[in-house]
Amino acid sequence: NFLLTILRLAKERDELRIVDDQIGAPTWSRMIAEVSAQILAQSVSPLTADRAPLTAVSGIYNLTAAGQTSWYGFTKAILESMAIQGAHPSPITHHPLPKLLPIPTSDYPLPAPRPLFSLLASDKLTGTFGVKLPPWNDSLALCMDR
Repeated sequence: NFLLTILRLAKERDELRIVDDQIGAPTWSRMIAEVSAQILAQSVSPLTADRAPLTAVSGIYNLTAAGQTSWYGFTKAILESMAIQGAHPSPITHHPLPKLLPIPTSDYPLPAPRPLFSLLASDKLTGTFGVKLPPWNDSLALCMDR
């Protein structure tokens, strides 16, 4: 979990070097669960009897938050949220928020290559079921409040 990792590292390190050229849409698992529940509720509701049965609309759907950001942008938003919520400096360690440095993917080699642009389109999901997730940064704010 990237969010939990950043929260932990922010308390342990003075500097975070985060990839800034990989673009996606961070999607909170709670939002995925809520939208999935909405879709299932629609399929059994007598109020939506005019809709096609689930078997008629089965297939592969992308379900992702709206908007886009890099890992660096996501980390920056997490740290800003921590600062707003007063999570730092820690009353125990008095550790300030770490310095955040953007780096290219080439400076953070991994065993498996990662795509630079991994944004998914949720248009099919929205068109079929009329649901979509909120922007990633709105979900982050809700998640951080938890």
